[in-house]
Amino acid sequence: MSADGIWRGIAIAMCIALPAGFYVAGDLADAFPGVLTIDGGDEGATARPRAVGEDYERVAPSPLIPASATGVDAAAAQDLQARLDAHAADPVVAGNLAFSVVDAETGEVLAQRDAQTARTPASTLKLLTATAVMRTHDADDTLATTTVLDGGTLTLVGGGDMRLTEESLGRLADLAAARVRDSGGAPVALRLDDTLFDGGINPAWGSNGPDGGWVAPTAALAVDEGWLDADEYGRKSPDPTMDAANLFSRLLTERGVTVTGSVERAPAPEGGQRDEIRSAPLSDLVEHTLLTSDNTTAEVLGRLVAIARGEEATPEGAARAVQAEITDLAAEKGIVADGLDLKDVCGLAVDDRVPPALLAGVVAELDAAGTSADQRELLSSVPIAGLTGTLEERFTDPEDALGRGLVRGKTGYLGGTSTLVGIAALPDGRPVAFSIVVHSFEPSSGVEAKAAVDAIATEIVSGR
Repeated sequence: MSADGIWRGIAIAMCIALPAGFYVAGDLADAFPGVLTIDGGDEGATARPRAVGEDYERVAPSPLIPASATGVDAAAAQDLQARLDAHAADPVVAGNLAFSVVDAETGEVLAQRDAQTARTPASTLKLLTATAVMRTHDADDTLATTTVLDGGTLTLVGGGDMRLTEESLGRLADLAAARVRDSGGAPVALRLDDTLFDGGINPAWGSNGPDGGWVAPTAALAVDEGWLDADEYGRKSPDPTMDAANLFSRLLTERGVTVTGSVERAPAPEGGQRDEIRSAPLSDLVEHTLLTSDNTTAEVLGRLVAIARGEEATPEGAARAVQAEITDLAAEKGIVADGLDLKDVCGLAVDDRVPPALLAGVVAELDAAGTSADQRELLSSVPIAGLTGTLEERFTDPEDALGRGLVRGKTGYLGGTSTLVGIAALPDGRPVAFSIVVHSFEPSSGVEAKAAVDAIATEIVSGR
């Protein structure tokens, strides 16, 4: 490999691992689209990439851009404010614009508009859920799916993994079948313990729930997240845990185990002989959630926060727990959290309310040098404009070319609201956290509203 190629490879790895400085090294090396190139490659978007580790070595992320001795000068901040305010006149925006731009090094607010008014966050709420779960768990935590053999009863116990596959469940069936044979090979009754979570459907979702294909019922275990077809927003199983248990029964039968009767729900016994398989690390589940905006996995993460904080593992308990965790973070860091009101944890609830200033403030804290490596890695999981995840096919207007590769953010869209929250760089290379909300437009103008958000984000990095 040439020296040029080696540098490009190193730059790409640094861009993924170092959220605050990914745009500088990557763009100068021509490793991804940005100021010096806008070629995004031919590889198509993947709606649901596997929640497994990428093929790069994970390192503790830290800012690549050295801390500046002074803050942004007043004239530059005023210019940024004026340029962003000008987008309120865009036809689809029609004055319905809110934003907050915060210096990621100092926490100084550089530009804001209606930033303290709590508004619908849509899927940008997933950043708060991801932050909450990484504050209450370790990045390498995993979720166990267990079998318990007690006499003639084998119980399948869900531990929160809704991304099981037939292959992974087959591995558990191998273990359980061997356990049954070692115990004499007698027939077994199969039971299902899915009591870890309660209440699969959140009433706050309204028409945005499973019936519309937006999310599966939150469950203690599921195969392929309860999808019933290959369409991302297609039919979802009304009972993912029982579907998984019935599949497990078939897998046991294929391995020579005689399963008597049908599967019934029952709590697992305290004793018995146990086998288990484990999910991908929590950091991979978070990465998957943020990159693809997976509503189902986001709701699972919220239930984990609820359990960690002693709340009920219900839709309401998850919302309370994430709200409490973010409120605690805001109090610790001096961020105003007034108006924060969560009804779910994935952003499908139209009554969720989050101030843009709070979202930008949380992102700035995620990039701060004193933040834990697990939390800081969250920013390396959000999409890159024009390159990855839900931003891969955004920033397509030629005037937004400067934003490609230089803006990293979590997208959100929910009938009449388009949002983007993330991190970018000012023209001088200073990292800034931002939150943008365009609201109150007609649903038929969704494409134009997303384009307006892209243009506003590009304005941050362009300096034009």
